[in-house]
Amino acid sequence: MANEPVNTTETTETAAEPQKAESTPDVKALQAEIAKLKQAVTNASADASKYKKALQERQTAEEKAETERNEREAAKDRELQELRNERNIANHKAQFVSIGFDDVLAQESAEALNSGDTAKVFDGIRRFIETHDKQMAEKAIMNNPTLPGGNTPHTTTREEFKNMGYREMVAFKQEHPDLYKEYTNNS
Repeated sequence: MANEPVNTTETTETAAEPQKAESTPDVKALQAEIAKLKQAVTNASADASKYKKALQERQTAEEKAETERNEREAAKDRELQELRNERNIANHKAQFVSIGFDDVLAQESAEALNSGDTAKVFDGIRRFIETHDKQMAEKAIMNNPTLPGGNTPHTTTREEFKNMGYREMVAFKQEHPDLYKEYTNNS
């Protein structure tokens, strides 16, 4: 047997026929199983795609809702800060007015104090002091009869006193007893 030529075509065909006969139902079954698996993968991919899309839409909607909520909170925070600033400015202005600041200067100084601009606050205080000192000096001059520009009439000199008549001297004595005594003792 070792030296006999082997017919490979016959052997292969004969050997393949029993395998074909035995494997044909198996191949069809396998092909059906593969088709089922392919359909299952396609269905799973489609389901996964739908789920992913729905998840993205939901996340987008959630993100939009989160953004809107953050914007509303930021707007509320800004409004609250504005109200606090207005309240602080009103309180500061009231304190400046109680010291004697005029309304405009008090408003400017209160806003500067609220914003932390100390240079403007000190400038406002300096302007208030200058105005206050000027007003006090004007009041002192107007209310002091011995200073020029006061509200009292002209003071009579010694020469004018000598030229007065009797009635004028009596009136002068009643209004200015010290000057009358001085003018009459040294005459």
